[in-house]
Formats: sequence, C-alpha cells, structure tokens
Amino acid sequence: MKPEQDSGHCVIVHVHLFKNAGSTFDWSLKRNFGSAFIDHREDDKMRAGADYLGPYLRQWQPKALSSHHIMLPLPEIPGMTLLPVFMLRHPMDRLGSVYAFEKKQKANTKGAIKAKEMPFAEFIRWYMQPGSPATVRDFQVRRCSGKTRAGKPLEPTDYQEALKTLGNSPLVGIVEAYDESMAVFEDVLSHFFSGMDLSYKKQNVGKRQSETLEQRVAGIEAALGDDLVNLVMENNQYDFMLYEAAKKMLHSRMSEIADFDARLKDFHNRIESLQQGVMPVNPLLGASHT
Repeated sequence: MKPEQDSGHCVIVHVHLFKNAGSTFDWSLKRNFGSAFIDHREDDKMRAGADYLGPYLRQWQPKALSSHHIMLPLPEIPGMTLLPVFMLRHPMDRLGSVYAFEKKQKANTKGAIKAKEMPFAEFIRWYMQPGSPATVRDFQVRRCSGKTRAGKPLEPTDYQEALKTLGNSPLVGIVEAYDESMAVFEDVLSHFFSGMDLSYKKQNVGKRQSETLEQRVAGIEAALGDDLVNLVMENNQYDFMLYEAAKKMLHSRMSEIADFDARLKDFHNRIESLQQGVMPVNPLLGASHT
C-alpha cells in the first residue's frame, strides 16, 4: 500500500510508543528536517487528542512531529496530509527494556519508583495488576486503537480497531526488523519528501541489544518463571496478535519493492558511513546536518 502524492502540506506523525525504538527514529527525523521536526513534550496538552493536535499542526506547519501521547484518531486538516508512523515490538522483549529504562530514569512516575524498589520479576508481576499502569498490558493495541480505557481489559473490537489503524497506514515497522522497516519507510516517504534518508545512529541502546531476539526472550522468560510468563501472555494476548499481523504487513510491503535487497544494502552502507563519522549531504536540508 502506497499513498498517492498529495499537493498539500505533508506531516510525518510519529506515534512514539514507549520503548519501541522511537528515539532512534526521531534522531533520523531531526537529521532530515532540522527545526521543521518537533519533538513534542507537552504531554497533558497532547492527551486532549485531535482538538489540540489539529490547531497545533495548522499553527506550526512542521514536516514531522513525534509525541509519546498522540491520541487516535488523528485530526483531519484541509490541505494537510498526515502520515502516521507506528513501530511495533515483541511484547515479551518490551518487558526487559521497560524495566531497564524505568530503573535508571529520574522521573517520579509509578513505574520508575517501583523499578528501583523491586527486582525484575516482582516488577513485572506488579505491572500485571489491574490497578497498575497498562505499560506492559496490551499497551501497543491500546495506543493503536485509541482505546486506553485507563488500563481496563481490552475487547476483541479494540484489537480489530488497532489492526484497522495499522492496515490504513503504509508506515508500519517492526523494532526487530528496524533496518528493513526504514528501507520501506524511505520508499513510501520518497513520494512526499525527495531524498529522505532514515539511516541512523542508535539512541537509548540497551545492554542486551547484541543478543538475538530469541536470546533476549529466553532470558526474560527464565527470569520470570512459567506462572508469570503465562500471566504476561494472558495480559498481552492482543499485543502478540497485533505484533504478528504487523510483521506480515511489513514483509508484504517489502515484497512490493522490486529492488528491495539493493535498497537495503544501500541503507546499510549509509549506516556504516554514519558510524564512521561521515555525515553525507542531506538533500532535504541542502547540507550535512547533525
């Protein structure tokens, strides 16, 4: 699925899901667009949804915006095309990343406080309780469906709404297939922004990122034990379903790009150049931009 070229102003809207490689993607957006990229941090305002986001986008006219608290559905703005981006992550793998981040961050949120008080398994068991934040209980479906419901259990209709949301967006990626996702994104976004370059330097990298997904998941499951793993699976049944559906969407879109292998190789070459400190000229800015 590819969007048609639109003559109006286009805005990449990154629905920045917590601990889903969003900081790395934002780094690339900043490198492409400079001050035309907005990393929005006024969370309470963004939680007001389309009534806030619509006027905000009309006022500031960015080329890309990212926020942890974008509420769906997105506003409809005459003369403006919004291009939502969703990155999905393996639900079990998210557990370890959430714990590591909450344990080191300085915020006084419930999760950050509990992570410093509890070992990993106890922390996850606390998060499984209905009264705890829904940070690791079908979190991705909640955000992609727009049905947060203050942490209450989701319904099959909520999953279907999340699936519909992803199906209607050509910019759906998988954290564990980040490079492949970015190659697809570049193909889609080239219809709107000539010279789009999403090569990157990894941001907020965890200590276990050198391991494979299978190794990380096995380590997490061993640390939790069978009973808690089953509880996690029960409380993330819709997230697991959405993750698998998103993987199929990504693979389907990869297959639609005739020269995908060549594009992916070129993407890897650009990443290597960045790692070596070579910052190529970015056509979107007209000069190298860090």
